[in-house]
Amino acid sequence: MVLLIAGAALTIDQLTKAWALSGLGPSRTIELAPGATLQLVFNPGVAFSLGSEMGPPLALGIIALTLCLATWAVVRAVRGTDMLATGLMSVAVGGAAGNLCDRITRADSGPLTGEVVDFINIDWFAIFNVADIFATLGIAGFAIRFLMPGSHKDEPAPTERSA
Repeated sequence: MVLLIAGAALTIDQLTKAWALSGLGPSRTIELAPGATLQLVFNPGVAFSLGSEMGPPLALGIIALTLCLATWAVVRAVRGTDMLATGLMSVAVGGAAGNLCDRITRADSGPLTGEVVDFINIDWFAIFNVADIFATLGIAGFAIRFLMPGSHKDEPAPTERSA
């Protein structure tokens, strides 16, 4: 389940970025609503371009974090732990993998130096992409689910009772 959900999120992200690269280009902007446009930019950092000067060490940290999150999601799935929360975590893994894929495949200045394709511009907030949406909503959804009263947190799903 984890790989299927994460793979779907990664695929959707990469398809939207391929569209942005071919449909927007460096000079085209599409207005969606006042203060919201589609505009192609390349981000060497993480959220809000933080860490843009870090290069490969930033990418290595993101790789480690993504692998840890993916491993945790797989362990939760194998244990049958709250599958809704595990599914939300899998969405976040897919989002992280989407941006990581950009860092690896768009590296022109050496290994792990690629920039992330961002194209959704909300003037008062940030420029981001579908992977960012998946990562943010997946983690936020997981946290909300985890904090809900009676959510069983990390207890395994009920199994047959022993006699």
